[in-house]
Amino acid sequence: MIDLEIVEHGVPHRICMARNSSRLGKKHAKTLGKDWDWAVVIETCLEPDTIPSNERETTSLSSTPEEQKRKYRGPFQFAANLRSGRLPILTLQTWLSRQDLSSEVRLATSIAAKKPADWSDALNNLAGRGWSREQLDHWVWILSGENGDIRVQRLVSTDDPKPIFLLLLLLRSDEIFRKAETLSSLIQYTSKHHIAVTGTSADVQLDPRKILTVSQFLILMRRLVRHVQKVHPQSIVTVARLAAHYIESIPSDPHHKHHRTNYHDQCAVYNAALFCFKRPASNQPLYNMEFNWRAQKALLTLSDGLDKSLIINNASYQAIRQVLVGLKKSSEERAVALRYAKSWPPYRQDFDGRDTKRTTEDDRSRSVKAGVLMKEAGYPENHYDRALDALGGISEGSPTIQTRSLPPRQWTGEAEDLNIYSSWAMSIRATRNTQEAWRAFGKFAENNGLEPTLQVYTEMFVKLNAAPVDPDSSSDLLPGDSRETFPVHDANYSQYELARLSPPTVSELYAEMIDRGIKPEGYGLHNLIVHARSIDEGLRYLQDSGISSHIINSITIFKLPSFQSLRRVPLLCFSSYIRLLCRLQPDRRGSDKLFSDELYRIRHAIKLVSMRLNPNTTEGATFRPPWYAILRALARPHIAVKNGPAAENDLEALNLFMETFQSARGGIGIDSELFMLLCRVIQKAALSRLRSLSEMECTEAPLIPHVEDLLDLTTSTFSQLTTPIVGEMPTSLPITHFMFPLGPPHLHTYMRALGFLEAKDEMIKLVFWMIDNYTHLNQEANRLSSRGHAMVAKTFCAFYSFAGPALEEDVQRELIDRMDYLIADGGNWRWPTSKEVEDYASADDYGGVETLRRRIIARSYLNPLRDSDQLEV
Repeated sequence: MIDLEIVEHGVPHRICMARNSSRLGKKHAKTLGKDWDWAVVIETCLEPDTIPSNERETTSLSSTPEEQKRKYRGPFQFAANLRSGRLPILTLQTWLSRQDLSSEVRLATSIAAKKPADWSDALNNLAGRGWSREQLDHWVWILSGENGDIRVQRLVSTDDPKPIFLLLLLLRSDEIFRKAETLSSLIQYTSKHHIAVTGTSADVQLDPRKILTVSQFLILMRRLVRHVQKVHPQSIVTVARLAAHYIESIPSDPHHKHHRTNYHDQCAVYNAALFCFKRPASNQPLYNMEFNWRAQKALLTLSDGLDKSLIINNASYQAIRQVLVGLKKSSEERAVALRYAKSWPPYRQDFDGRDTKRTTEDDRSRSVKAGVLMKEAGYPENHYDRALDALGGISEGSPTIQTRSLPPRQWTGEAEDLNIYSSWAMSIRATRNTQEAWRAFGKFAENNGLEPTLQVYTEMFVKLNAAPVDPDSSSDLLPGDSRETFPVHDANYSQYELARLSPPTVSELYAEMIDRGIKPEGYGLHNLIVHARSIDEGLRYLQDSGISSHIINSITIFKLPSFQSLRRVPLLCFSSYIRLLCRLQPDRRGSDKLFSDELYRIRHAIKLVSMRLNPNTTEGATFRPPWYAILRALARPHIAVKNGPAAENDLEALNLFMETFQSARGGIGIDSELFMLLCRVIQKAALSRLRSLSEMECTEAPLIPHVEDLLDLTTSTFSQLTTPIVGEMPTSLPITHFMFPLGPPHLHTYMRALGFLEAKDEMIKLVFWMIDNYTHLNQEANRLSSRGHAMVAKTFCAFYSFAGPALEEDVQRELIDRMDYLIADGGNWRWPTSKEVEDYASADDYGGVETLRRRIIARSYLNPLRDSDQLEV
């Protein structure tokens, strides 16, 4: 393979060429197919102007840096000299022929060497294969779009099939999409134009060039999954429907003529899809794992409906288990967990007659049951399966804790034996607290005669750094639901035994690891940095990982490194360092005056992120965690960003937040997490201001400066997030209604923010929006179990707390009528009672609801008086 790049206006664009099947070898030749002897992938090659196809492009390559010219001059020259009728080659050469090559004499000579007669022969050959010069120009125009969304929009703008190379090109893995409708339109386009129609009459002649071969479909599917998991994780279910459609179409596909080949290829696509759908979402992977499971279930259901069920291979069984361990406990699994005793291991106790009738198999989690089915299918269990067993709730035949988790690292090939360390690491992860984790750490080593690796140390560090469960929290968390650790039940142990069983500190364990010659890296390094006790300790972890001292010194407080220096810090390490700076930003409580270096930490984080995550780079357009860390810290109660009164401090935090919010939006766009943080910081600033006002000022003074601008930003962001995805999909390819589905927690926070912005009309609109979208919100509430429905009720209580005192009678009547209609249609919502509203206000942790309600009532009482005074005047 030859990887090339086009560099235009300082932006690199890749060209990947496969010389021919003999050089590729059998594996790559099979992947590319017989029509892909030359596979030229042109990233973004043309100017982003909508230029008619009969006009020549005038893009100049003369502005590229000399170093990049030297690097890519040879490959460009190689491509220009080719005399091939392949569509990708002709597309590239057509683009090159329209460039200003005055500064590239040899390249210009190569392009000029292709005489009009050569072009005429090439175009005649093109016409003989059913393609025209106008279509070639159209493909060049498609590729000239300024970004991925526009290029796809151009692709689907005409209702005719394009060459398959163009579809795969636009879906390349390093492309950036921002809109879910882009992916939905690509899926619809593919389903309509490049998949054979099931049951097609033999009289209908299908053009094989326009139908995806199995190898081409697998490339397409992998790329689609990569993109939907970045942009819109819910759409992975739609990709699954597309895969099911393709599997069903294989008997009608002109590429398949024999029944045996049909079944073999159906199984190949089926297993590749099951394996592919285990890929976690880039953002909130555990939260979105439910959609991975829905995608896999869609294929499992398809197989059950076929005349001959498709065979699941070993890798697919493991992929299913990897998804299942990331799901929330089902109601049956929660019931089993609740029946476990507090001793270790957590053996089940029988509390009633129904318990005594349950078998051991009934207590198994879904992941463990899938493992049993795998063994029954004849696949032997290995160390990696035992690691999944530990997460699923069973280890060495004994029950442990079903632990919700992303799957552990899977070693393959010659390193497959290292999966024993994954099994060891997961035995540590599947514990409830540090004492149990330390016991698992030592027991596995003793039983297997192994020395711990970085992977094993990492799990122990994560457990040592995990926060304890809040005993006063109303959360219904069970062991294994989250990273929090649960209390140690050690009442029966002597002081000597307690000391013997106590785990080491992070520092002690880290020193042991370093003495063994193991350097921190990967997830373990990131966890250590994030939880470091000081900036210096975090920097020491970075230095121990192998990053040079002068690079580390350049990112310390009050220093501003170059972009090149920042790029030499691995991206996830950089993100962890930003999180550390934000975590160590001090709170106002406990100190009258803070030093400047303490207050400057978060500003330093903002500068570093703004430099490293330039929106014009791939990282800047896709990598979200550092922005989340900064904005989450600024929305944190009591965070100190300046010395002075609380109201001034929180207003300064709001100003910093807004500046950072706009920068983040310019890079990664908007999403539900940023929206939630925006609502929180508005509440915090308004509440702080409200507390600072005297009783006289409390009625008249505005709560937040520039309230209209904040209200416009908040409501426009909500409108953007709840805009329905454009484009109708076939009924067999459903797609989630909204780009960023907002659940009850988002709506409750938004309602409170509108309350503190005193935007009664917007609160009324929000309630009507909720009623109109009852089905969607009820599904989102069900995803959160009882907490979801409780948040819906709290949202209505917040509405009546803030807007209730000033509601007009006709609005009140319309609200009641709309809710009555909803209940009549089978809805399970209702308006809160007066007591529930009062209880909501009095239960507010920060006391702001009751204070704001008094202000609203006072203003609603004074406004009619002012109006009557004006009428008299």
